[in-house]
Amino acid sequence: MSAVRPTCFCRPEFLRRLRPSTVLLLFSPYSDYLKTRGVVIPSDLDDTYDFTDFCLVLANHNNNTPASLVEELEVLELFSSSNNLLTFEEDHAELVKKCREESDTLDDVAVKILRAKPEIIWREFDRQAVKTKRSFVSYNVSRSLPVLPVTDDRRHAVETKLSPWFAQEARSDTCRVRAHHDENGISFLVRHGDLLNRIGVIENDGTTRSHLLRPERLDIVHYRRASHEWKISGVGNRLQDEYRKAFGQVFHGTEHALTPSRRYTLDPLKLGPVCLRCPQNGPVTMARLAAVTLESPTGQGIEVKKGDVFATIGPMLQSNYRPLVATIVLTIIGRRPKAKFMICPERNSITGDSNIPAVENWIENAEFAIVNESAELLEIA
Repeated sequence: MSAVRPTCFCRPEFLRRLRPSTVLLLFSPYSDYLKTRGVVIPSDLDDTYDFTDFCLVLANHNNNTPASLVEELEVLELFSSSNNLLTFEEDHAELVKKCREESDTLDDVAVKILRAKPEIIWREFDRQAVKTKRSFVSYNVSRSLPVLPVTDDRRHAVETKLSPWFAQEARSDTCRVRAHHDENGISFLVRHGDLLNRIGVIENDGTTRSHLLRPERLDIVHYRRASHEWKISGVGNRLQDEYRKAFGQVFHGTEHALTPSRRYTLDPLKLGPVCLRCPQNGPVTMARLAAVTLESPTGQGIEVKKGDVFATIGPMLQSNYRPLVATIVLTIIGRRPKAKFMICPERNSITGDSNIPAVENWIENAEFAIVNESAELLEIA
């Protein structure tokens, strides 16, 4: 079950932005479930329909709420942003043109595409999901091991290996794995349940009671071709270990294939501001050191995040202070929000806007990531 997080479909004014025929198209497959919650959508639905009770049901899931309904509302919410709608229209102009009727908004078109070509909508969702801020741990793979191509059978094999662990840990009986290709490699999106959560809700008659729900989590497992590196998100060492073994077994033939790397380093900081210079004509136009946490020779932790960070930490680095964590902000052409990420070599992790090709390349070119020169340029097709 998805996390208890209201979507735009819980607002009556949003549903009124859709054509009545679009509302029917979206929710008709769930008419039996909606009836059990006291909601019947009239076949002659028009602009005068009061969506208040309908939205209350959409906002309060229970154990009988179809998982597919929650997933569809969440993926469609992605297109409620005008920027996302315009990007979708530019990338899928012909499909949008084919599905659009007179007086259709792009929200209407998104619902039509979801019903006619669901793989297109989910592909867009995946493309956005892999770019969200996450914490990744890096793993290496021996160059002597095979790299097997991505197939539906192998995706299902990963699901089969992971599902028993999620069930055993009272998280969910199953999980789903999808694959998304980008210019640097491939990302696997793992959707699974989390521990049960109880929340208080207010019913229509004003009474209060609790609902027991299972939040949903989305983890990313990313393979980067050039460095032959796996980056894994996921909370907890035990879950990380299950991902490491499952993806190693399925794509390299042994659950011991992925080993913790020593990929990240903060040694370039010793060079001063010059370490943040950006190549001309590259996608990254500016880099800024936003914060650094250092450890003193006596083991005391000190965070520097105000003023000229380099001017402050320079004397410290000369006095054997050791940088533990650095926060760097990049300005990237064609991307309005700046990319912000934290590098922690001790945990071999990178957190924030890191799973973006321009960011990955900059980190490597600036030598905050050690290039494994013995790695072959292997490819998961």
